[in-house]
Amino acid sequence: MEQGFIFSQKQQLIFSQKQIQSLKLLAMDNYELSTFLQEEYNENPLLDVKSSDSAVSRPFSKASVTSDEAFQPEIRALDNNYLVNFIMSQIHYSEFSTLELKIMKLMILLMDDKGFFPYTPEDLMELYHIPAESSAKCLGILQTLEPSGIFQPDIAHYLLYQLHINGIENQSYTRLILNHLDDIASGNLRTIADDLAISVPEVRQMIRLVKLLPPPPLTGIGDSTNEYIIPDIIVEKSENNWNISLNDNWIENYSLNDYYIHMMQISTDVLLKDYFEKKYKRVHFIFQQIEQRRNTILAISNSVVQRQEAFFNGTAPLHPMTMSDVADELNLSVSTISRGIKNKYIQYPNGIVPLKSLFSTGLSQTGNEEISCSQVTLLLHQLIQYENKAKPFSDQALTNALIQKGIHISRRTVTKYRTLANIPNASERKATLI
Repeated sequence: MEQGFIFSQKQQLIFSQKQIQSLKLLAMDNYELSTFLQEEYNENPLLDVKSSDSAVSRPFSKASVTSDEAFQPEIRALDNNYLVNFIMSQIHYSEFSTLELKIMKLMILLMDDKGFFPYTPEDLMELYHIPAESSAKCLGILQTLEPSGIFQPDIAHYLLYQLHINGIENQSYTRLILNHLDDIASGNLRTIADDLAISVPEVRQMIRLVKLLPPPPLTGIGDSTNEYIIPDIIVEKSENNWNISLNDNWIENYSLNDYYIHMMQISTDVLLKDYFEKKYKRVHFIFQQIEQRRNTILAISNSVVQRQEAFFNGTAPLHPMTMSDVADELNLSVSTISRGIKNKYIQYPNGIVPLKSLFSTGLSQTGNEEISCSQVTLLLHQLIQYENKAKPFSDQALTNALIQKGIHISRRTVTKYRTLANIPNASERKATLI
């Protein structure tokens, strides 16, 4: 009886260990999964990996981009292999010629440490004899990649690009950025105001918005205190359909080692055969769990994209969506959804965001529908944009205005969202007019 109890406990323990390993794999992002497999490869002879070609080919020839020799451009001291790999991973190689792929890799190496590209197609023709039409095409492609705003010629054009993708098309902002960045740094607000024919308080408001724009695209790259974001999930629009895939093609490089499988089959050494069989089962289990991880993350991503389709199309803010909503749809536990979205980033046509950020609780609204926190923030921006500048809305007035729209939230909640959106309070907004 006692032996049976011990045996039952041991079986339960083994099952729990496998279950824990499965949950750990689900919670891993791509980098953690890659590290895990590399460590497993180092310890398990039954796991094999084929080396993949680096995205950085041999250095190019300075004489001609079409030759087999090497370019030797002056490049910054940065982890260029890593940067080239990341940017080129966003390129569909089959859509470009070998020449165009080489040009794009060179352009990546020629970027400055902020992610700007200060060369024109004519410069590249003079320096490397690259056809201007080819380099112009490649530059146009690279400027559409992540991080947003990469390959702009300088900080001014980067800021203009950021304003453009945020829907701000204004001649005053264009002149401010192209002509007055030095004045902003020096605090010469009167000079700016005179040139733009606006008041100093209006200049302050414009500068405040510009300062809210993202920093240069490669800010922090090469700094050990910062990490670069590599998306785990890729979402692409094809006509009227969304194509969702995992950014994990590198997993295909791992397989079972045929040589050691053969040794396991022919070995007459009991201990050696037992060792190989255990390692074989370990690899088989890992492959099974990785496939299960892929299916779970893809199922979650599909559900999220369907529920937030207007957001992915760029036509509306996020709708309320909780992990429980997705869990109920997929017949999974909330804890499984939580692990599946942990530290995962999703790349879609308008940028890269944490998968977890697409989930939000809803706030009460008249009727049966709920409204998301991001929608409330958007409404606050709209209310403040059209308020009487001489008598700005207090947080209580904003609360009352939202109630009139059928959104029932407290003044404290309005204050919270206003603060998170970096919107000054009524007194500060009025002070800008003085």
